[in-house]
Amino acid sequence: MVRQVFPRTFTAVRVSSRRALLAALLTLVAFVVAPAGPASADDATVRVMTYNLYQGTDFEELLDATTPAEFVAAVTTTYNNILATDRDARAAAVARIIAREKPDIVGLQEATILRTGSPPPTNVVSDQLQSLLSELDERGEQYRIVGILPGIDAAVPSTLGFFVRHTYRLAIIARDESRGRSPELSNHQIEQFFANLAFPTAVGVPFNNTRGWASVDVEVRDTRFRFVTTHLEAASPAIQLAQAAELLATAGNTALPTIMAADFNTTANDTGNPTFPTYQLLIDAGFKDAWKTKFPTINGFTCCQAPELNNVASALSDRIDLILYRGDVSVESVKVVGASPGDKTSSGLWPSDHAGVVANLRIGRP
Repeated sequence: MVRQVFPRTFTAVRVSSRRALLAALLTLVAFVVAPAGPASADDATVRVMTYNLYQGTDFEELLDATTPAEFVAAVTTTYNNILATDRDARAAAVARIIAREKPDIVGLQEATILRTGSPPPTNVVSDQLQSLLSELDERGEQYRIVGILPGIDAAVPSTLGFFVRHTYRLAIIARDESRGRSPELSNHQIEQFFANLAFPTAVGVPFNNTRGWASVDVEVRDTRFRFVTTHLEAASPAIQLAQAAELLATAGNTALPTIMAADFNTTANDTGNPTFPTYQLLIDAGFKDAWKTKFPTINGFTCCQAPELNNVASALSDRIDLILYRGDVSVESVKVVGASPGDKTSSGLWPSDHAGVVANLRIGRP
């Protein structure tokens, strides 16, 4: 999301001796400002990624229930739908993508835990974040958790004889420092938004869909920047816009170059979409869009596959997973990942209902 190079024009000098003097001066200037060593360009480059892991449901059955009995039955349906999306196999598929792309730091959304049992349920059925890290470890790729933002954590009865507990999380992971080139991390922050959407339920207890952001300040050699991930509200454009404003006033309130890699749920490719004002707010705040910088006329869709993830051809039709940047940052490369049939699980499921986005960004030296 960086543009504009301003050319500089020099006027020719007729006298040959003055040409020689000018050439000598230019040579001296080039010597003074030249990089100290050939490795400096690589030292200022970071590879970042955002990936929504998909929790396996949008909870439509729960929201559509109108009586307590329907709600309990809907819990069973939702639980079975989650199991059908085979979260462990999909974690392995995402791990293959991360191992292939080798990002330095990753923002993850919908990194959830599913548990069952008597209240409070403690039997872990699947932990998407732990499954992903374990799969990466098996591939020789050591990543560590930088920060976790907890979201909604609800335990509800089902018709299966046990309660189902679903815990939402947002996370940042980074290359382990033992790998040598891993960035140095400091100033870890997590914060929940004040503006959140509450969903009414048939049992009289609303689900408060708590969202927020996580950030960390990153140093690669002698360059520093802030990395932020978030997952803005999808169901209410007004609340989404309010969350984006909070994000700019908190995580975005820094003089450091800033990279936001996240599922913003704002349809960046459609100016007529009700969520587009969120995208415009971020752009008006000085952020640039890595994908649009490199590919201004290519869609780069990232959402969404069928909820069951078993659609044969990709159904991606919106671009809501974005890498935005502000400050002395330039885009070397950016691409969508996880949208190829070769990325599917062995049973034919897409790794997520989202595709991921990965970019190489050059951070300017202070």
